[in-house]
Amino acid sequence: MNAEEILSKLKNSIVKGEEGQSIEITHEALKASIEAKVLLNDGIIKGAAEVGILYQDGEYFLPDLMISAEAMVGAMEILKPELLKDAKGEESGTILVGTVEGDTHSIGKSIVIALLEGQGYSVIDLGTDVPPEKFVEEAQKVNPDVIGMSGLLTTSISKMHETVLMLKEANIESKVVVGGGILSIESCEMIGADDFATDGWDGVQKIRSLIESKIKVGL
Repeated sequence: MNAEEILSKLKNSIVKGEEGQSIEITHEALKASIEAKVLLNDGIIKGAAEVGILYQDGEYFLPDLMISAEAMVGAMEILKPELLKDAKGEESGTILVGTVEGDTHSIGKSIVIALLEGQGYSVIDLGTDVPPEKFVEEAQKVNPDVIGMSGLLTTSISKMHETVLMLKEANIESKVVVGGGILSIESCEMIGADDFATDGWDGVQKIRSLIESKIKVGL
């Protein structure tokens, strides 16, 4: 197989949620000397983006997202050491992430973490069902560039808002991104976040954009 065929197979394995296949193809691709960043961008990320579209269009449901996420994370575990070699010496940023209190969903968060780590970002995962106080406590310790909060329940919106208020009261200057399919521009504004994302890859793009904007203004 040539590089284009390998990348297509990797992408399709993510879309179909074939974890064993995604791991096998990633190993094969590296042996074929395909660059890690190419595998990430043209294989894994394109696959994750297609899964997000299928979910938005109502063709995929939560179980489909779960198995696709497992395939993606499996491939990323193989790819991550190579990506970290490529990222060595690059200044990326520190991201603090967690699913807000009252919500135990972790699929979107896991996708974001895998993609961010693969691109050289330092990620601190607070887990799920994280109270506002914990976000504030950890943010004071590590001074992250961006704080990411995820949630799939409608009740998560009010908890995100509460967390943002506490972060501001504690004078935390980190940018805030909230993520979840329940979110919209209106809910993002109500929460007080700097941006929102409806899927894992969208979240990575928003986080990268916020960090780049901070660098430009010298924060």
